[in-house]
Amino acid sequence: MKNSLSWTVTSALTLLVSGAIAEKAVAIGWQAVTGRPAPREEDQVLSYRLGEVVAFAVISGAVMTLTRQLTLRQAAKVHARRGGVVPGMSEAPALEA
Repeated sequence: MKNSLSWTVTSALTLLVSGAIAEKAVAIGWQAVTGRPAPREEDQVLSYRLGEVVAFAVISGAVMTLTRQLTLRQAAKVHARRGGVVPGMSEAPALEA
């Protein structure tokens, strides 16, 4: 039970932090490329063209998903290395690839 709880806490914190970092990175990147703030608030979204909103959604979704998956994968490797059990992980070598 302890390993399951420790993995639950570890994965939750990992996903929370990686999501915040990915969101900030996308916002900074969007600002750098377009010169405008990222369209987040409802009033901002209405002032952007549809293509810009779609592009932002695709880019932010891809970055968020990739960041979360890579950090969760790394957290699972570290957790397993320290002797913890990661639910759904059948073998450690698969994580090494």
